[in-house]
Amino acid sequence: MKEARLVVERIGNRGDGIAVHEGVSYPLPYALPGESVRAMVGEGRADILSLDPSSPERVAPHCRHFGQCGGCALQHWSPEPVALWKRERIRHALERVRIETAIAPTRDAHGAGRRRVTLHIRRNEGPDGIAILAGFMKARSHQLVDLDACPLLVPALAPVPDLARRIGHVLRGFNKPLDLQATASLDGLDLDLRGSGPLPEALRQKLVGLAMETGLARLTLHGERLIEPRPPRVAMVDQPGMTLFVPPGSFLQATAEAEAKLAGLAGGILVGTKHLAELFCGLGPFGLRLARKMKVTAFDSDRPAIEAFQRSIRANPGGKPAVAEARDLFRRPLFAPELKPFDAVLLDPPRQGAEAQIREIAKSRIGRVAYVSCDPESFARDAQVLVAAGFRLTGVTPVDQFRHSPHVELVAGFTR
Repeated sequence: MKEARLVVERIGNRGDGIAVHEGVSYPLPYALPGESVRAMVGEGRADILSLDPSSPERVAPHCRHFGQCGGCALQHWSPEPVALWKRERIRHALERVRIETAIAPTRDAHGAGRRRVTLHIRRNEGPDGIAILAGFMKARSHQLVDLDACPLLVPALAPVPDLARRIGHVLRGFNKPLDLQATASLDGLDLDLRGSGPLPEALRQKLVGLAMETGLARLTLHGERLIEPRPPRVAMVDQPGMTLFVPPGSFLQATAEAEAKLAGLAGGILVGTKHLAELFCGLGPFGLRLARKMKVTAFDSDRPAIEAFQRSIRANPGGKPAVAEARDLFRRPLFAPELKPFDAVLLDPPRQGAEAQIREIAKSRIGRVAYVSCDPESFARDAQVLVAAGFRLTGVTPVDQFRHSPHVELVAGFTR
């Protein structure tokens, strides 16, 4: 290791400043382009000794945990360059596969805040006895930041850190790492506890008692219902009166605002569609909206999510026919002949993209595709397949629901 003066050239995909020294790129956490860093460098890493926080784009973080908590990477960077950087991430990913298209400005979708969070619960034995901690991991560490509050969450999730510690206290005899997923629903908090494994009946009843005392809508253990006084639902903020049922631990867009924006952008691409195949539909936030204007046949491998989608269809009558079916689209994608009844496809795959399904769409006669993605790189790979098959990428809109993080969503349209 040797001391060197580094100048940050850009922000990398993980939100770190990137400096190049003697042909080697070094990630520098919390540094911004143009800033100077004194560091010990060697063996592919740089240990920061001092940082000159001189960028005019630098702003004061608004959370006292920033810099320790690993939940945010970019609170120190002003919103305008962050939005541009997220847009550029998508452009660079497409450039690598030689695709050019119009990319709209990034749309902020933080809204009222994140309506779902997963906290880690750990037991810490010290000289004063056992302490129960709940929060996020420190940046680049397995140590836990004991959280009092997170400003990115909707207000309804404010009690969750204390609830997590109370649950950890009930299970303090188990020296296991626990995770608690919490969702803010119209009917109260929905909590899913993971990591404990099977519990003795006495502890299960203690957790049930805690759920009743705190008015939870539902408490589940690895998805198994311990108590459910009220089936949790979430509002569709752009569709007054419409709600979605939420199964335990199922995928849900982080913010209600993002769900509405993504659905609206996809709907704009699909105007005039008569029969839509919705792939990787989850619990149905897009399909339920679109069924107001077109027939929807939806598929996803998550059976509880499909059952929730079917329940939401029944609870929100009106519009065109909508059906939902459980099917693993990675192992058994909809094959080209099965796509014949549809005139358009909407897909919202997980981070790894939808390679097998995209190849079947490319072989089919589908004329229009709306693609919602949470990963620019896997999206670019799939886009390359469609373009090679004769589709044209008509445009991309970035959507930012993960404020202060490197993540970016996008909605893209393809026409044959």
